[in-house]
Amino acid sequence: MQLLQCDAPHIEEERPTRPLVLVIDDDRAMQEMLSYALGFYGYQSVCMGNGQEALTWLEQAPRKGLYPQAILLDILMPIMNGSSFLESLPHCWSAKSPVPPVIIFTADARPGRYNALPCSRVLVKPFHIYELRECLRVVTGSMN
Repeated sequence: MQLLQCDAPHIEEERPTRPLVLVIDDDRAMQEMLSYALGFYGYQSVCMGNGQEALTWLEQAPRKGLYPQAILLDILMPIMNGSSFLESLPHCWSAKSPVPPVIIFTADARPGRYNALPCSRVLVKPFHIYELRECLRVVTGSMN
């Protein structure tokens, strides 16, 4: 089985024909697994290793006609964690479209721990890929 190229350099060249999902996680294996699963379910992925990289990409994306349908966000990352990313996201978003829905994933299963964060869903690791698919379907209104 061949994994999809998570960095997806061709994304920068042209608009994707499949719904775009931004994956933000410092774990390369997690990026690859999510990218493969997203591709299988009909999504195109762009992967970033931390919140700061993702904000930089998001600032440039609208100029290239790129708009993620959803953001998958790990909470614990170096450089800029998920909570800081969520705080900064509305200030850097320059697209005319609304900020995309965010699905966070975390190993911290304490009930209500992330209720105050501006996200659409929380997935607790380990999660089944079907749970991710269902969350994406709900937040994007997609039939994928």
